[in-house]
Amino acid sequence: MVVSPRSRWRARRTRGGHASFRRCKARGVRASGAKSESCVAVRGGFADEEDYVKAGGSELCFVQMQQSKAMDNQSSIADKLPPISLGNDPLDLVVIGCGPAGLALAAESAKLGLSVGLIGPDLPFTNNYGVWEDEFKDLGLAKCIEHVWKDTIVYLDDSKPILIGRAYGRVSRHLLHEELLDRCVKSGVSFLSSKVENIFEAADGYSLVACEHNVVIPCRLATVASGAASGKLLQYEVGGPRVSLQTAYGVEVEVENHPYDPNLMVFMDYRDYSEQEIRCSEAHSPTFLYAMPMSSTRVFFEETCLASKDAMPFDVLKEKLMLRLETMGVRITKTYEEEWSYIPVGGSLPNTEQKNLAFGAAACMVHPATGYSVVRSLSEAPNYASAIANVLKAGQVKGTHAYEQSNRNVSMQAWNTLWPLERKRQRAFFLFGLALLLQLDIEGIRTFFHTFFRLPRWMWQGFLGSTLSSADLVLFAFYMFVIAPNDMRMGLVRHLLSDPTGATMIRTYLTI
Repeated sequence: MVVSPRSRWRARRTRGGHASFRRCKARGVRASGAKSESCVAVRGGFADEEDYVKAGGSELCFVQMQQSKAMDNQSSIADKLPPISLGNDPLDLVVIGCGPAGLALAAESAKLGLSVGLIGPDLPFTNNYGVWEDEFKDLGLAKCIEHVWKDTIVYLDDSKPILIGRAYGRVSRHLLHEELLDRCVKSGVSFLSSKVENIFEAADGYSLVACEHNVVIPCRLATVASGAASGKLLQYEVGGPRVSLQTAYGVEVEVENHPYDPNLMVFMDYRDYSEQEIRCSEAHSPTFLYAMPMSSTRVFFEETCLASKDAMPFDVLKEKLMLRLETMGVRITKTYEEEWSYIPVGGSLPNTEQKNLAFGAAACMVHPATGYSVVRSLSEAPNYASAIANVLKAGQVKGTHAYEQSNRNVSMQAWNTLWPLERKRQRAFFLFGLALLLQLDIEGIRTFFHTFFRLPRWMWQGFLGSTLSSADLVLFAFYMFVIAPNDMRMGLVRHLLSDPTGATMIRTYLTI
């Protein structure tokens, strides 16, 4: 029997709640709402409150469920890579974390002749990745795209939709995992399946990576690529902006019908479908539908909160999605998969004076305004690996002082490769924009994006693709101000003068 998505979900809750919700309750973590009700014991494994928020905060249970999904078609890393030899000479580099960023950096570094060890839990890729097709082709990863839409469409309201004019692809988690793992195999990376507890510096200048079961791996340099919640292993700048959250609840489903063209990927649909309101304080932040129609009956739907100061709970997002689908007349006949996407955006950069390095989300490489990060990590891995390799090879001389000096040099040069002044200017601009978006209601969001898409095409396409330079972004801001309605102009001026991100952006741009 086919039932509407919303009534089906209500029925499950009436019988005691969705299975995922019950599992969260069993673990002692509230799945939505006040932080004060979250299990205190859960917070014990994090460096501080912000680290806990980055890991999932009040939604930690759902984040852990997403990470622990079974992906039987993905190879175990331990089955492909040789184990790290204990008791041998120190490794040149240890990469901590086995996501796309960690695997890519490990492979690129080993390819340059470094002895590289990869350490982290042996987990599969579980998140769905959407990418601009041309970007993945440029990375030599076209074969890892499992579905391509010839164009991408945006709906803001009942006015004419906007075509972005760029093909969009859905990445095969299996193929991407196998490709990056194969690169590690070919370049000679070794592996230890373990959590990392800490990183110490030995008297001789080496780094000691302390793992579970009292295992310690010595290396010349350690790079943390274990995700945004890496405060136990890294130091972050003090006094920076507070981290914000992008959350999304998604389902891949079979439906009787849906209103979208299977040739077009729905990047954002901000249209109102119902006058009904969800009576919950967290439900007032604007959300949009992100949709990947694979066919006339199979679709991946995701209700997304682009950014909020506190995470919009997944059960609220789920209710909003089911209400939206019911109002659209979409009737679900089969559910293939649920997804809980939790992306910290913004926040403080790592302290670039520390010896330990970072990469991927741990290095704040997530785009503050869009939440995208995988393409940047994969594209920057070769240059970052090269910077590490060049200095390590140049510093391969014996003696404690020489090792310490080499390590200081490699850290400084590597951090400058990852976060040059140009990148910091771009990020300061994006953080200013993020802070603005956090203040907008649904009408403000629509006005903002209507203005955004009236810009010259190269500007808004470049913004979405992260190809605008810091100078281009200044021109972008000028055009936005010129064509914006008066109310939006006044809001932009107030935001620039009153929000701390405005002063930070100006100061960063003026730094020489």
